[in-house]
Amino acid sequence: MSYGLGLSAKKRSRERRNSFLKVMFYLFLLSAAGAYGYFEGQAQADLRVSIVEDQVRQLTHENDNLQGQTRAAVDKQSSALAEARSWRDKFENEIPTGATLEILELVKNRVEEGLEPGRLLTLIELAQNNQNCDAVPESKRFIVNTPLYSQIGNSISLADGSITVSGDGVSTVNAEGKPEAWYDPSKPISIVFTKLGGASEKIEGTLPIHKSVVFGNSEYRFSILSGKQSFATIATTRCDFP
Repeated sequence: MSYGLGLSAKKRSRERRNSFLKVMFYLFLLSAAGAYGYFEGQAQADLRVSIVEDQVRQLTHENDNLQGQTRAAVDKQSSALAEARSWRDKFENEIPTGATLEILELVKNRVEEGLEPGRLLTLIELAQNNQNCDAVPESKRFIVNTPLYSQIGNSISLADGSITVSGDGVSTVNAEGKPEAWYDPSKPISIVFTKLGGASEKIEGTLPIHKSVVFGNSEYRFSILSGKQSFATIATTRCDFP
């Protein structure tokens, strides 16, 4: 009987030892798996850190290149602006404006019309500020033609008959909105200067109108103002030319 009890005790002891060994084996497996996971995770983390560091270095390099390109672009823009300002200043200082430009355009037009450049040069050289003009201007009045009142005789002769002046205007409107025979001095009118020989020149504008006409060795300066009903007044000053 005691023999059977001994065997049972030994069996239970062996089972406890086997159970303990199994537990230890499982603990070892768990520890090994944990260690493997830790070192594998650390390796993956180190790899990701290395990749991120490479990306940071690449982005830093690209950023440096972009900054260099930006500085170069800014320098180029500054240089272009400086050159543009230089050309603007040169244009403003050298390109004629105002009266000088008008004179050049007039000279160009007259040459294109067939006037000899030598003739223009002579006239420019002879021109001077001090001019010999008549002390008392000649003053006359004439009727301004309108669509309701127009006659061939509505003109005047000036400069001893060398120049004839006539004008056309817009009819004034009465309170009822109907046009009258006389012209409206507040509206633009047209004035025709006809030289002896037939050559004529027409100008348009609102009164007062000022015009200069050269005939022979004289320059006639006209100032046309509004006069009494239907009339315009013209004052003429003769000066030596050139």
